[in-house]
Amino acid sequence: MAGLEFSAPYNGDPETLEEILKLKRLGKNRIREIYLSGPEEYAGSGRVMPETDFDAFTDVVDKIHKEGIRVNLVFNSTCGGTEWYSPEGVKSTMEFIRQMHEEHGVEEVTIANPLFIMEVNRRIPAITIGASVLCDIDSVQKALIYRKAGAKVITPDVNINRDLKLLKEIKEATNLELKLMVNEGCLHKCPFRKFHFNDTSHQAKEVRELAMSTPYTAGFFDACNQVMHEDHSQILKSGWIRPEDTKKYSEITSFFKIVGRSQGMSKVIRTTKAYLEESWYGDLIDILCASSGRFTSRFGSYLNNQSLEKYKFFETITSCDNNCRQCNYCEELAGRLIKLGVLTREKLEDDGRTDVADKLGKAGRLPLIPSFNLIKDQGRGLKGEVPFQTRFK
Repeated sequence: MAGLEFSAPYNGDPETLEEILKLKRLGKNRIREIYLSGPEEYAGSGRVMPETDFDAFTDVVDKIHKEGIRVNLVFNSTCGGTEWYSPEGVKSTMEFIRQMHEEHGVEEVTIANPLFIMEVNRRIPAITIGASVLCDIDSVQKALIYRKAGAKVITPDVNINRDLKLLKEIKEATNLELKLMVNEGCLHKCPFRKFHFNDTSHQAKEVRELAMSTPYTAGFFDACNQVMHEDHSQILKSGWIRPEDTKKYSEITSFFKIVGRSQGMSKVIRTTKAYLEESWYGDLIDILCASSGRFTSRFGSYLNNQSLEKYKFFETITSCDNNCRQCNYCEELAGRLIKLGVLTREKLEDDGRTDVADKLGKAGRLPLIPSFNLIKDQGRGLKGEVPFQTRFK
């Protein structure tokens, strides 16, 4: 059986890149591509990333290519204002993509805007175009439109990651390769998602220095976390795919995308390694990003990954009709398995407290499960919370 292939993130940190490149192949599985944002003046993005200039960006591209790994330029901003569509704006964007492809060998560009996909396909037909997860492709109809626009690879909406029948239908109807995003921990059918990514897209180009500092920007995560805090089953209902379950998609794809561009080195390396190994013995939430990742940093949420096997999790959620009013599987499972106030080595590492992790680890105290619930009775809600890890010195 052929191995699995992964799209790994570059978070803008050269040291992280060095470690990712060391993981380029584990057993039969490999990193096929590394995806990254371009300089802000040319490339909008769905993530706010560290600033970079043209020369630094091309140096990273060259370094990745030297290891025999493809480069995917992420151009998946969902909103760029009216300047996006001006003749000058379009010309600048197209010229940058052309230069990256023809002069620096960038093999693929991931785009959210279908008009931009059409324009890149017309002007630079040799480059592979990927339809971003932010295209929200959740039907055969939408997938066919993106194929017609010029997409050769589709990352479907994470909300259909567990609908195997629909994924197969999209693959068969389009005859395109599907790349499934495995570890995004957003709410299922999140009502804040569109507005959050529009805000992030503007920040990625316009107000980087204010990123995550404005009340409304932080408010998106607060809103999602409030939902999770009131209903822990929302963590289980999210569209993530466990490392152990990737091989169960063999009739659909063998290509998966790991989220992590906005994460630190410890989380990027840990998560990439777990998926390459198709195994994770630890807290599943420690390899999830987005809302679930933010939630665990605040409340110490804990879900033993291996415990899900006992409850036939994959078989149950992939045969689900999403009629939650008639089914309480996720609610019951969350009540049994999800805990709050649990400290793991990984949470400490992600918070830059490796020294504390080493001290507690040597004492045999990790994972640390307090005898009282640190969260339950505080009564202040989310906005007044102190990050969970900072309570341990």
